[in-house]
Amino acid sequence: MIRLSRRGWNNVLIFATLLLILLFNQSGKFLSDPTSTDTMHLLPADIPVMKIEFGSHLLERVGQGWRLRRSENADEPSLTAIVQNWQAAEPISLGEGSLATGVVVVVWLAGEEQGRVFSLQQRDDGVLVAHQGKLYQLPNAYLASYLPEGTY
Repeated sequence: MIRLSRRGWNNVLIFATLLLILLFNQSGKFLSDPTSTDTMHLLPADIPVMKIEFGSHLLERVGQGWRLRRSENADEPSLTAIVQNWQAAEPISLGEGSLATGVVVVVWLAGEEQGRVFSLQQRDDGVLVAHQGKLYQLPNAYLASYLPEGTY
């Protein structure tokens, strides 16, 4: 029979607690379905968009709202919807590629020093998006969902 001192029991408890924490932390990986894929987004949903540049137009955050420079015919709800569409966009990856023509859009996120550059092109079956040498499709989407009317 092994006798442990009080200090020995403390070490056993600490080790057992750490082991349980590790087990619970890793259990999500063991129990998750390996065939399920996470939904990909164009932009991270948890980082706020600060501004979106396209051509000579600039959609920028002003307090809790949005303002479109170089255009007078855009209302606050439609500008908010455009930003929400960018953050909720779930593209389908088409692999390596680029677009020869398209509307160039730069999205600036909070805390990032450089904007994310996208090229968008309307097609019959949706919008094609080129970003960092990869091509994506936003099925059944329209440019008007990602850019204010009259700016493309």
